[in-house]
Amino acid sequence: MLLDSFSIVWDASIIPGVSLAGIPLHASAVDLEAVLSKYLTDKNSLRYRFEGAPDLCLSGYGLDERGNGGYSFSIFDDEIVSELKKGVPALSILIRNGRVYAVKVYDFSFPGEPAHRFVYKGLLSECIGLGSLVSDILPFTSLEFDEAEEWFYTGRDYGALEVTGWGVPLEEQPNQLITAICVIQG
Repeated sequence: MLLDSFSIVWDASIIPGVSLAGIPLHASAVDLEAVLSKYLTDKNSLRYRFEGAPDLCLSGYGLDERGNGGYSFSIFDDEIVSELKKGVPALSILIRNGRVYAVKVYDFSFPGEPAHRFVYKGLLSECIGLGSLVSDILPFTSLEFDEAEEWFYTGRDYGALEVTGWGVPLEEQPNQLITAICVIQG
């Protein structure tokens, strides 16, 4: 993959098993680091500004000797984030064996709060994204709840996607909102 072959965009489509925020799965960690460097606006505070995104702070980074690790970005101005949601990242990127393995976005706000306007705005092709009902996905794919991880997996035919709601099965809480979306390698 060429260094300039992708951009990180805060409203890019979510493509299960392929990309999220414009970050393609399988991109090398070296290429990702080069692309991330284009968005670094302040080295001292580790402030980043992706296309259409609020200022984000690199709140976690690390790769081990095998090329496993990742990045975690949080909203820079965390005073607008509710006390109950502080520490929830906005974006995380998981690296395995030197390649992007998963990309995840989180809703670090409650509906109606000022921080809500800063969460990731990209959507699945069915116009479903953060803050939508988990059940909105059901006409397009099956959902299996993982009780250990407390998130849902879509059917393989849909593409590799994890959807987080409120940590319980839909039968218990049918009106769960999507609080995180993760595109993973299939």
